[in-house]
Amino acid sequence: MIFTVTLNPAIDQTLVLERFVAGDTLRVKSSRFDPGGKGINVSRVVRELGGESVAMGFAPGGLGRYIEQTLKAQGVKCDFVHTKGEARTNITIIDESRHMHTILSDPGPQTEDRSAEQLLSKLRKRLHANDWLVVAGSIPPPLSPDIYAEMITMARENWVHTVLDADGPALVIGVTARPEMVKGNRRELERLLGRRLGDESSSLEAAEVLRGMGVRMAVVTRGREGAVAVSDEGSWRSVAPRVRAVSAVGSGDGFLAGIVLSLSRGDNMEDALRLGVAAGTACVLTPGTELCRRREVDILQPRVKVQRIEPQPALAQGS
Repeated sequence: MIFTVTLNPAIDQTLVLERFVAGDTLRVKSSRFDPGGKGINVSRVVRELGGESVAMGFAPGGLGRYIEQTLKAQGVKCDFVHTKGEARTNITIIDESRHMHTILSDPGPQTEDRSAEQLLSKLRKRLHANDWLVVAGSIPPPLSPDIYAEMITMARENWVHTVLDADGPALVIGVTARPEMVKGNRRELERLLGRRLGDESSSLEAAEVLRGMGVRMAVVTRGREGAVAVSDEGSWRSVAPRVRAVSAVGSGDGFLAGIVLSLSRGDNMEDALRLGVAAGTACVLTPGTELCRRREVDILQPRVKVQRIEPQPALAQGS
């Protein structure tokens, strides 16, 4: 079973405007609401691709209950800790005339330490050997980023496959717990490692640095340039098919969902990258915070190019 943890869930509202002008009164062409948060998005895509997962984490206030009810209506299993406060609302403004997105992100409600203890207790009871645990996204204040490391350590001790997708201190501290996989985009890993990842070679070097920190599988997404992955099986590059992008929101979560679902089924990294890239690419075909559709994923998957990267031969001494 795949379990996802979202500590800072959100209602994602997408507003489509012909043109966004600051300080003016604007007419909204269309609006939609979706349950959001990285782990929740992974669970939604896993469900869309025919897999099963359990979405866990916090469900603050009435909006938290709305998120939970919406997920259940979509066929996603849930086991949230109900907390005080109110779930945040993230607003994505789409300017159609300039093909621009403006995102307003709420930090989330204050969360008590005892809620974290309740969640860890739920995880201990649910996780079994060979399950997959995805911890992803931001951490609500004032909880310490140590919570991710604690979850990963507990899961690893129970022979659970662990995946980390985070940024800032949550990523820095989470990596110290040696998750089995770290998925990060170029900017997130630049902040983690304090170096610029301007090309494929530097992204591969970053993945190798993560491997040296005890991460068995390191995946670096590079936007339109695709993704690279390094694991015990070797190194790969993956290139997405060219499409007309509508919105990049959620594409990284779709990518991660495809990879984890594939690996949980026993596929190798090459096949996992193919499904992940197809799912991530399908997400950019949908507006705002709407995620991928299985039909588009099935069409795109055979068009994804995945190549093994052969190690460069060492230069002979004296040459």
